[in-house]
Amino acid sequence: DDICDYFGVKIAMYFAWLGFYTSAMVYPAVFGSILYTFTDSDQTSQDISCVVFAIFNVLWATLFLEEWKRRGAEFAYKWGTLDTPAESLEEPRPQFRGVKRISPVTSAEEFFYPPWKRLLFQGLVSVPVCLACLTLIFLLMLGCFQLQELVLSIPELPRILRFLPKIILAVIVTACDELYKKVALWLNDMGAL
Repeated sequence: DDICDYFGVKIAMYFAWLGFYTSAMVYPAVFGSILYTFTDSDQTSQDISCVVFAIFNVLWATLFLEEWKRRGAEFAYKWGTLDTPAESLEEPRPQFRGVKRISPVTSAEEFFYPPWKRLLFQGLVSVPVCLACLTLIFLLMLGCFQLQELVLSIPELPRILRFLPKIILAVIVTACDELYKKVALWLNDMGAL
């Protein structure tokens, strides 16, 4: 509470999480120490204790996250930030275009983009572009595999040339990654207008 009063809610929430996390780490540390102490030196016993510890960690992580959700909500309520959703604090995207209307929920003026237009864009542009990108990368990958088979079938080629198809595939993947990022951003911007 003193941190919240002095530094604000964001910093206080961070330190509350940090304290909660630190105290919650006691459970895996104690369980792991006990398990390590009673594990024999043979490989089978070590494998079994490793699996048991992994299962314990999965359960612990799940319980930890659920407990933090509850504890974080308590702090948010206590510090007066529970009723303020994060999206209401942010300004709408400046690129968003739509028709101004009165919201049927809040009765405030807002921009509205009809869902049928978004679905039309998704069906006629987004899906075909994504399918074309998938087909392109699939065909390029198959071509690299065929080139690999060809290179391996020629025994008199120098060893360094045997890596050529793998290098080409790596270059193609890198180039397509950059291209697909631009396509994804364009589709996202156009689909949300």
